[in-house]
Amino acid sequence: MTGAGCEKNKLDLLCYKGKIVNLNQQTGCQNIIEIVNTPDAGALPVGTTLSFNPDLFGNKLKIGDIIYFKVLIYEKFGDIIMPHHCFAPQYAAIIEFCGK
Repeated sequence: MTGAGCEKNKLDLLCYKGKIVNLNQQTGCQNIIEIVNTPDAGALPVGTTLSFNPDLFGNKLKIGDIIYFKVLIYEKFGDIIMPHHCFAPQYAAIIEFCGK
């Protein structure tokens, strides 16, 4: 049992803390998280913005919610023309919910 507990703590060390700053269904723009706290081994700094798929969270998210997640893959957000009322995130990302 001790090994399972250690493994869980090890996974927690990889989790970012982020704030939902935009949701497409409410604004017509990108779904965006802003990183507010990084894990020790995190490659992305506080303040980084990521586009993400909110369907992973079952339509339960609202702007301003805090979530904990791992970044599985990320890449620089492309030069997509955004509507004038939208802002583009810095990166497009595939994330996984940490369950906190």
